[in-house]
Amino acid sequence: MGGTRYRDVYIGGPDLVAPVLRGAVPPVEGAPYRISPFFPPAPPDIFAAVVERIRAGALIGRQTAAACWCALVSPSEIAGLIEELYGTGAEEPPRLVALRRFVSALPQDCQFSLVAVSD
Repeated sequence: MGGTRYRDVYIGGPDLVAPVLRGAVPPVEGAPYRISPFFPPAPPDIFAAVVERIRAGALIGRQTAAACWCALVSPSEIAGLIEELYGTGAEEPPRLVALRRFVSALPQDCQFSLVAVSD
């Protein structure tokens, strides 16, 4: 019986990813640590959307492990991506509300890792 694969997107700290994306150190197998709520599922596949944006160069990042893609992004870039992928609705799911609140509280002068990981 086959196992179920999971595909998640979340925000991680940049300290391990930034040097890898800048080519200063080789990639380390595994995903960066998570600091945010997970991006909730939505009709567009959020995982696929993030990976495609990284591959197309719309997000500055790369595949950092066998099943992990990371991009360095600002809080405003994250908020824009959330707006583009989820839109706005009269009643948003609690997980999306929590994610939007988390992103709005991030320091604006920092970059973070946008992580898409599957298993």
